[in-house]
Amino acid sequence: MRIGTQIVEAIEAHTALRGAAARAKALDWLKRVGIPEPERRIDDYPFRLSGGQKQRVMIAIALAAEPEFLVADEPTTALDVTIQKQILDLLRELQRERGLGLMLITHDLGVVAGMAQTVALMYAGQIVEVASAKDFFATRGTPTLGCCCAPCPTPASAAASSRRSPAACRRCGAASRVAASPTAATACSSAATAPSRR
Repeated sequence: MRIGTQIVEAIEAHTALRGAAARAKALDWLKRVGIPEPERRIDDYPFRLSGGQKQRVMIAIALAAEPEFLVADEPTTALDVTIQKQILDLLRELQRERGLGLMLITHDLGVVAGMAQTVALMYAGQIVEVASAKDFFATRGTPTLGCCCAPCPTPASAAASSRRSPAACRRCGAASRVAASPTAATACSSAATAPSRR
């Protein structure tokens, strides 16, 4: 199914727009989420898009339904910094314009700091802390939060400390996936510190 057809389907299912008006609105959503050449791309199939473009199309489909409350699970993953900012600015704008409720699920604490009013921290599938964003980032009281915000070893320091064992977080001792993930060098994620269930 072409991406324009998918967006139009969401628009027609959840709004009063039909036909050409729904297609024009779909085109507008593609522009708003930063799809290049939206007039041409609206008739593309998903396999012709990059991973980041597919993610933006999914955000357009969700927003095209004009929801009152949006659950955004890792909405900026795999997007470059410019498009990430564009998507987050769009979500903020929709919150202001429509009073959109937003639950943002992310491992990116920079996104949390810039977007959240209230933060719930999850560890091993359970909410372990709820606080205002201001208090959350001002306090390092819990071991989990301390781990999330503490820097992990860099690949160079990990190699220097031990070539036989994985690098460990300076706060919690959890193995860091620095070799597999470049972002692991800047912060531990709760996924990296959660116990394995193998």
